[in-house]
Order: sequence, then C-alpha cells, then structure tokens
Amino acid sequence: MSRKPQEKKLTIDKATANKLLRSVPKNEGLGLYKAPGEFTGKTATSLSDLLEKLRTVDIRAVNHHFKRREFEKWLRGTVGDEELARRFGKVNRELHGEKLRTQLINTIKTRLEELKTVTT
Repeated sequence: MSRKPQEKKLTIDKATANKLLRSVPKNEGLGLYKAPGEFTGKTATSLSDLLEKLRTVDIRAVNHHFKRREFEKWLRGTVGDEELARRFGKVNRELHGEKLRTQLINTIKTRLEELKTVTT
C-alpha cells in the first residue's frame, strides 16, 4: 500500500511575514539585466516590487535571471524567503518567454496572498 507523502503545512508568524514583505535598500535589490552588462534600469526591492517589475521588464531579463537561478538566490539570501525560493526552483527549467513570466508571476502572487493573510 503506497501512501502519498503529505505536504508539510508551513506556518509562519506575523513578524516573519512582515519581514518577508518588507522592502530592502536599493543597493540590496535585484538589478534586472537582459544579459551580462545590459541593465534594464529596473531594480526589485521587495516581493511586490518584483511582481510588478516581472510584469513589464524585457522578457530577456526574465529568461536571463531564471536560467542563472538569480531569482532564487536573491529570494533566499536577501529577502529571506526560503519557501518562495524553493517554489521558483521547482518551476520547469525548460520554460522561457511569456509562459515563464506567467508562471513566476503566479508563483509570487500566491506567496504574497499567503503572507498577507498572516499579517492582517
């Protein structure tokens, strides 16, 4: 008899949720590049800011940072959101272009909703 492994229910306290929702200083933000040396002029400084920037930034920047796992590194190392970094890591590595953009946007939107329910 095989049993499906149960998803661990992650609980997060209000202080942690607020920390993950904060803005970081611009020098700690994620500068978005189309390619090495080709800055888009956009820097994300929070989860909600990353969401907004992903909606409009040149698609080459989305592909570039995803391929290099830089979204995950920034989410884990600077923002401190291990869970969202893990979810980004599970996104199909073959995705690119608008399908990738949509997947990443939806992943962030879901996470933001989870965090905001804890803080209200």
